[in-house]
Amino acid sequence: MKRLLTAAALLSAGAAVLTGCTNSAATEEVPVQGAPSAPVPACADGQLNFNAEPVVNSAGTTVGFKINYWVVGASGACSLTGYPGVTAAGGGPQVDAVRQLRGGLFGGLPEGEDTPPTVVLDREHGAQAVVETTVLAHQSSACPTYTEFLTTPPDTTDTRPVSVTVPGCEFAVYPVYAWSR
Repeated sequence: MKRLLTAAALLSAGAAVLTGCTNSAATEEVPVQGAPSAPVPACADGQLNFNAEPVVNSAGTTVGFKINYWVVGASGACSLTGYPGVTAAGGGPQVDAVRQLRGGLFGGLPEGEDTPPTVVLDREHGAQAVVETTVLAHQSSACPTYTEFLTTPPDTTDTRPVSVTVPGCEFAVYPVYAWSR
């Protein structure tokens, strides 16, 4: 009986410590293991490497490209949200890609989602964005084939050229999404 009373007293004392010595329930959230304890800062200029790779349809036609972003060497984690800036620059007249939420063949947010996600980049995880092109001729003229695009990661001013060969008259860019390297 003495053991039961001692155990009950210990449980009661433990409960008082957990609830701050009040009768109200504890409100402090316990962090999920592995989750960051603070928001991850936005990526800064010079913190990312990036390149481009063509997107080819089943007929073997290049219909756009993916921009891959990853953190530089030992750089800490950072985050991207939204759309990269993309301008077709080499091979024809400069053309800015138009921001699109969804549509096309390969890019965009799922139906019903209208807010671009925030993507955390670290040594194992990066971000990608899809750029699609129209290859239909405008007013019966042929679309040029571009070999270089200027791209700027979301919320930075770090504009750099990426080399990828893509024919097109107009371009659409979609929000960044998570990518495992």
